[in-house]
Amino acid sequence: MKRSLVSLMLSGALLAVAGCGGKPPKEEREKLENVVDFVLEIPEGRDAVVLQLTDIQIIDSDQQRYPGRLPNLVEEWKPENMEKLAFSHMREIVERVKPDLIVLSGDNVYGEFDDNGTSLAALIKEMESYQTAWTLTFGNHDNETRKGVLWTCEQYEKAEHCLFKRGPVESVHGNGNFNIGISQGGKLTEVVWLMDSNGHTDSDSDQNMYSTQGLFPDQIEWFIEQNEKLRKFNGGVSPKSIGFFHHPLRAFGNGLQKYGYTSGRHDFYGEDSSADFNKIAVPENSAGDCGYMNKDAGSYIDQEYEFHELLKKYGCEGWFFGHDHENNASVTYDGVRYTYGLKASEYDSYISSVLGGTRITVGENGLKVMHEYLGKK
Repeated sequence: MKRSLVSLMLSGALLAVAGCGGKPPKEEREKLENVVDFVLEIPEGRDAVVLQLTDIQIIDSDQQRYPGRLPNLVEEWKPENMEKLAFSHMREIVERVKPDLIVLSGDNVYGEFDDNGTSLAALIKEMESYQTAWTLTFGNHDNETRKGVLWTCEQYEKAEHCLFKRGPVESVHGNGNFNIGISQGGKLTEVVWLMDSNGHTDSDSDQNMYSTQGLFPDQIEWFIEQNEKLRKFNGGVSPKSIGFFHHPLRAFGNGLQKYGYTSGRHDFYGEDSSADFNKIAVPENSAGDCGYMNKDAGSYIDQEYEFHELLKKYGCEGWFFGHDHENNASVTYDGVRYTYGLKASEYDSYISSVLGGTRITVGENGLKVMHEYLGKK
């Protein structure tokens, strides 16, 4: 298994740093590898840049299981159109942002339309062409493929630049619960969490795949244990962190209320539950809020705020998700920034003016979020 990877987007700068003795000592890296699943080394003296691409959701109409499943879209979603509908968009944003790490935050491939695995193979080939570190979480559609979860995980694990671990499946629900430590100059500067928020279309306990949305108690316990281990490693102080899974948290809805968010679907305290949802353009401000709520959230997880309280306790700067393709609002609640990533493709439902990727910068000056829209530089 890959345990350590060097950010490759700025290879010249890395060589210069290494030549000046800036490469983290081997023993320091090995210590860090004892408390995180992967180590990503980037040059010191600058912020780390993470790019979120969400809900690529590749659909191959040649593989539809059920006749008539894709009315009027069979020709549009032919496999030869992947470049036009997804890869060209992803490439535009990657070349603009030049990230140290790319995160795919679920529904990367629409598994129902990839029973032979060719769409996943094409996606991995495209991601590997960027020659930079990348990772992922699963959404509700990824694991529908009849190739199975184990096969899917193995494809990601085998990719040279992909940092992915199926996780402790014997003791923890879900697939893909793990973390990445960003190391600069031999120091842990940020932790990136990847978790499975479940809610899969199909449920199969033999594959550790569950249709119930949200985090199971053993996932919460795993998150606590790993954070306590990191706190001890970091001298009694929790390292800064960000995280990703597919579904939005209820706390995000609370953060939206200051911008007039109402929802007849979701009952928030102090809200008229009969009020209809109205679109919101979040005003950009010095706090970093931005983006749009073009549709109400389909559902929220973490209804009792248990995970939100843990994010506060362990100093997590922000959590990122997707799932609702038309939204990309970013707001804070109780000191934690919650963000819908920008949808990265023209598959399934989308709004053409709300496509691209989400630039996430972490460093000494804290978390910064900026949406990178297609065609706008």
